[in-house]
Formats: sequence, structure tokens, C-alpha cells
Amino acid sequence: MFAGWDTYYQMTGEAAATLTGLLFIVATLSAGRPTSGLSQGMRLFTTPTVFHLVSVMVVSALAIAPRAAGAAPCAIMAIWTGGSLIYVALTAVGLARVKNPTHWSDVWCYGAAPLVIYLALAVASAAAWDGMRYAADLLALGLLSLLALTIRNAWDLVTWLAPRRDGGQPEG
Repeated sequence: MFAGWDTYYQMTGEAAATLTGLLFIVATLSAGRPTSGLSQGMRLFTTPTVFHLVSVMVVSALAIAPRAAGAAPCAIMAIWTGGSLIYVALTAVGLARVKNPTHWSDVWCYGAAPLVIYLALAVASAAAWDGMRYAADLLALGLLSLLALTIRNAWDLVTWLAPRRDGGQPEG
């Protein structure tokens, strides 16, 4: 099913793993800042961003798992993306309940867009488990979309969390 896609899934998985490590470095560097204005952002934005990167890595790894394992990698992929869809829906609801979002795009880029992408990934994973021919294409598109969105969100998060020399809070 995923024959010929090995390099693609390896590339997306490696990119996600690298970005996950970079986010941990940023989180470590921002640890000394006052947490009054950061705690809500850390909770609502950092964990889902890392989760999305880990999802890209896990699904990519399952896509290039040896086929000798049978349908198990596809089944695990379907379970992972289905559970992720629930997690992302709960995150989107949490973001929608924020009274004063930091920016108008937060609900859309951290909540709604990942929800749509995970829905596509869940459909692609179920299709892969069922042996449908279009599954590899849909999964590749979903992973690329999630990776691109997460890079955007990570950049937004990093610029918000980055320590300031003057000690001031970031704007917007």
C-alpha cells in the first residue's frame, strides 16, 4: 500500500522529530520567565503543538513499518488518529472557551484546522487498514498539511515564548 512512499514518510517523520526537539529547547530557555502571562499559553498551545509533531512522527513510522507485520501498523495508525481526533476536538473546545485569545487566528490555527486535518488522517488510516488504493495519497496530504500547520504554529509559539532582553511581555 505504501510502496514507493518510504522516503516521503521518512522525511516527514524526521522533520517532526527534529522540530519536537527544538520546541523542547525553546521551552527550556523560556523556563526562567515569569509565568503569570505564560501559563495559559503553555497549557493551550505548547502541548498540542508537540502532540501534532509526535503524531506526524508516529504515523510516518507506521507507514514505513515492514509489511511483514500484516495489518497491525495500519490498525495502530487508525487507533492513533482516531484518538488524536478526540484529543484535538477537546483542545478546540478549550480554545473556543478562551475569553481573550492572544490573537484571532489562535482558534483557527490551533483548533479548527487541526481538527479538519485529523479527520482526514483518521479517514486515510481507516482506508489504509481496509486496503483502499487512495489511502497513501490522502495520508501523505494529511501529514504534509499537519506538518506545515504545526510549523506555522510552532513559529507563532516560539516567537511568543521567546525570552525578551528587556523582560517585557510579547505583544499579540
